[in-house]
Amino acid sequence: MILPAPHCVISSKQRIINLTGYILEGVRAGLLLSLLAGPLLVLLLQLSLRRGTLAALAGALGIWCSDAAFIWAIHLGMGGLSKVMNHTYFNEIVGSIGGLILVGSALFMWFRSPPDLSGDRIMPTKRGVLSAFAQGLAINTFNPFTVGFWSFFSITQVHDRQLSEPQAWAIYAGVLGTIILTDTIKIVAARKLRDILRPEVLLKVQRTGALALGCFGLILGVRVWMV
Repeated sequence: MILPAPHCVISSKQRIINLTGYILEGVRAGLLLSLLAGPLLVLLLQLSLRRGTLAALAGALGIWCSDAAFIWAIHLGMGGLSKVMNHTYFNEIVGSIGGLILVGSALFMWFRSPPDLSGDRIMPTKRGVLSAFAQGLAINTFNPFTVGFWSFFSITQVHDRQLSEPQAWAIYAGVLGTIILTDTIKIVAARKLRDILRPEVLLKVQRTGALALGCFGLILGVRVWMV
């Protein structure tokens, strides 16, 4: 029996330790990102309260798919994407679409009657799940912060450091994995609120969320044209 050379074993262990360090770097960045109370958090809480955990997870899946697509596009197509992002009105176009989506969602949420949480929980329909997925996908995709964050992160933490492919995907996995975990925790925590919210309180929560989404949308629309 031929044993592997000691230096080969050490090299393999060192690579694993090295990749673990990059994963932890991504985890730290993901934790900081998860602390931001933006429109995506409001969306997940509203979906969880109104349509239930499954719909909220579908909305979160749309957000995660959007993030994964940005990671793939920015990392592998940095040159081509840079040309698109450097377009004169790129931020204005994306920001305006994102602002309209947020304001539209806010108006719909404001005037819609709050859900009745007193009865048994009803499983959302396939159409409702797809709608929640599309909503999460659209709001995250047309949010200039998302584009800006992944572009800045990829340039400063991956390309400028000239990381290898395994190192790069390890740090991306750390960020995205942390986002998925923390979003899931938020959704489960919001589910617990269903048991203690009275109708009048729920109406206030829903309209507060609608107001927050509307403000995010207006601020987004103004900032991209004023800055």
